[in-house]
Amino acid sequence: MAFLTYFRLNSAAPITLATLTCLAAYLLFSLQQIVISAWLGSGVSLGSTAIRVFIVTVSVWLYRRQGLHPILRRPLLAVSACLIALAASVLMSEHPVIAVKFAVKYATSLLLLWTFLNLALAYPIFPAAAARAALLALWGNILLSLGVRFEIPGLKHFSLAFHPEASFAYLPRVSGIYEHPAIFGATSVMAAILAIQLYTQNRLGKRTLPWVITGTCLVLLLTESRNALVPLFGFGCGFAWVFRHEFRGSNVWRIGGGIALLVVLMGFILVQRHAELTSASKESPLTAFTLGRTYIWAGAFEAWRGHPWFGLGAGVFQFLTPDFTGGRFDRGELHAHNVLLAILSETGLSGLSAYAFLVYSLWRPLLKPGMEALQRNWILIWLAVLPSFGLFDFYLPFYGFSMHLALVLAGQYASAYPCREKLPAAGGISQ
Repeated sequence: MAFLTYFRLNSAAPITLATLTCLAAYLLFSLQQIVISAWLGSGVSLGSTAIRVFIVTVSVWLYRRQGLHPILRRPLLAVSACLIALAASVLMSEHPVIAVKFAVKYATSLLLLWTFLNLALAYPIFPAAAARAALLALWGNILLSLGVRFEIPGLKHFSLAFHPEASFAYLPRVSGIYEHPAIFGATSVMAAILAIQLYTQNRLGKRTLPWVITGTCLVLLLTESRNALVPLFGFGCGFAWVFRHEFRGSNVWRIGGGIALLVVLMGFILVQRHAELTSASKESPLTAFTLGRTYIWAGAFEAWRGHPWFGLGAGVFQFLTPDFTGGRFDRGELHAHNVLLAILSETGLSGLSAYAFLVYSLWRPLLKPGMEALQRNWILIWLAVLPSFGLFDFYLPFYGFSMHLALVLAGQYASAYPCREKLPAAGGISQ
């Protein structure tokens, strides 16, 4: 933990070193295909083990150093409630082996969020450095994806340390170091919005922002991810509204340019996915547009109705999808594709109540009276953007998305609640 103490006490601590440290940790956490042991008939990866070691080590260190931050008392209760709901879903599940595997994964993501919040409040340099690391990872993923797509020798084998070989089935759609192109698209949008927030707060230079936007556009084009356009559209609407007084006169072109870019991206992706969209031409327009998600949603709803209080068990629905959709889809391949239905079908009303408490406990402290206008505006934007990630998909089972989500929330807490030990301004953050 010496490097954390160094960043806390040394006002000249270079942001570059902090960024590279976060990038190395992120890549280590992403090594999900390097198996180091076996458990319940499946492998335990180096990446997931590293995440758990990180959680335990950092949490114990921070608690011994400064105790429990008062702002995090309610979130701690909410995280505990979610863990109890997950345990109940496992105990009540008819498929406990599957349920316990996914419950451990969800619990790890919850505890990682808790650790990130503690780090953000203790070390304000952490969210900014981690956000920069995410931007470096974005371009690293792009380069890796292009290498895999154009079959540069060795890169396919290298990428198998991060994702299963089944991910190559989506080519020419690329997935970077993630399991699915949609996850790559979602994380790139989240990283881009976070970069724009840092830019408006004068914590990211003008030269960096075009690279971020260009990278995100490239990812959306290479992944052909339609779902990532939903939060991007939500961000555009929210940003234009809360900053509407900033865009007047000569600045109107920025709004027009942003809308035009979004239309071009949406048009390109819909054209590329036209065959899939029209393959369901005999179905309803909603079923065709969502690529059959209406059947999955109906199946998830029926699964919840049959197990209203505790659900089928964490992660179980995707292995029973054909049973609830009239034989449609392959077993073990598709989850509920909606965050609300996923929580209900997997953990029932007990899980939904716990997660609702978590959402409330996380966001309530961020909307405190007296907050400066810029920070409050960004809180409102994220409140509009984050739920849209779960409208047509469910990314929480994937650590790559969970880490980005935890980083976003940690960044908001770091801005809203400065460290209790007063730090000198991190002048190296601005460019």
